[in-house]
Amino acid sequence: MIVSRKDCPEPARAADGFRVDAVRPSWKLLSVTDESDTFGLHGGAVASDGALWALYDAGEDPKTPVRWKGGRWERVAMPPGVKVVKALATSPDGRIWAVEPGAGTWKGGVREGDGWRELALTVPGPRIEDGPAGAHGGWVSYGATAIHWDGASWKRLDLPADDQVGGDFFAEYRLFGPNEETWAVPAKGPKAVRLRDGVSQVVEFALQIEAKEAIHDVQGGAFHPQAVAVVGEDETWVLGTAAFGTHYLDEDEDTDAGRLVALRHAHGTWTCTWGPFHRENFTDEFTDAVPDGNGGLWAAMPHCYYCPSTLWHLSGGHWTAERLPVDKGAMPHVTDLVATGHEIYALGWIRSRNHYHGALWHTG
Repeated sequence: MIVSRKDCPEPARAADGFRVDAVRPSWKLLSVTDESDTFGLHGGAVASDGALWALYDAGEDPKTPVRWKGGRWERVAMPPGVKVVKALATSPDGRIWAVEPGAGTWKGGVREGDGWRELALTVPGPRIEDGPAGAHGGWVSYGATAIHWDGASWKRLDLPADDQVGGDFFAEYRLFGPNEETWAVPAKGPKAVRLRDGVSQVVEFALQIEAKEAIHDVQGGAFHPQAVAVVGEDETWVLGTAAFGTHYLDEDEDTDAGRLVALRHAHGTWTCTWGPFHRENFTDEFTDAVPDGNGGLWAAMPHCYYCPSTLWHLSGGHWTAERLPVDKGAMPHVTDLVATGHEIYALGWIRSRNHYHGALWHTG
């Protein structure tokens, strides 16, 4: 499937289809970890009993699984033989899988009762020693490889790596959506993979913005998908940016120009919402997106590590934006959104007085 300029023609540069309005915050801060200088909470997943799980990242220490229980985070022992959990997945029956991908052999464990049952998987293909992993539902991605637990066994899927810098070794994907329609979205590149009803389909986003004023057009004005929310049986939103390198005229330095784009796929047709064009200092990116349970979606942005996160809400065709509640002078950052029906969790961290603490917010 190719999504072209014909599907999504670029409107005038001043056009703003988002027109995001600020509203009174509906989010509540549930938890701030006591430990400082942490890199936060991410990789959230919900088990069949409704318990929220996440990965706690303390920087140099191994990422460890934690469980939200009784209004606090409870650290959970690592599965046998696992040094660091890179991803948390949930099987169709709601059990939690903690996975450590590796070079050929993936280690991990599945939660049974109060303990782990050890597992080891042989995954043929490029022997990547280390790198980031992604997970959603029963899927786990590592490099250009994804595996899926179908209730009886693990199935493998090869993901496109030709648009990734350096080939397979640097390929990185994030996963979105329910098991019925899961999307694998690359960290770089215009190609995503849609997995629906057991069938994989490469979706290439060929729409572009006009690269006026560009002096080092490294991205060609191309659209890059960043987050996906499946909001209905036949309605999916793909959020991202179209950007190119250009020149900062006042300071005589290079900078980025671009605009936000939201693509809606419904009943076999693509339609697009474009944000206004920023001719310089364009840093906006979507971090994550999830359905809100009412036919709309929540999205987190920007991706900038040192920027405060804002949560955008699409409801009834109208966008609003909310700042997350934190103490005065503190900065919130969202790494992951987790949807459980009408309840949404935001995981991440808070920077306060040059210290970082893991944080959890909630709405719904």
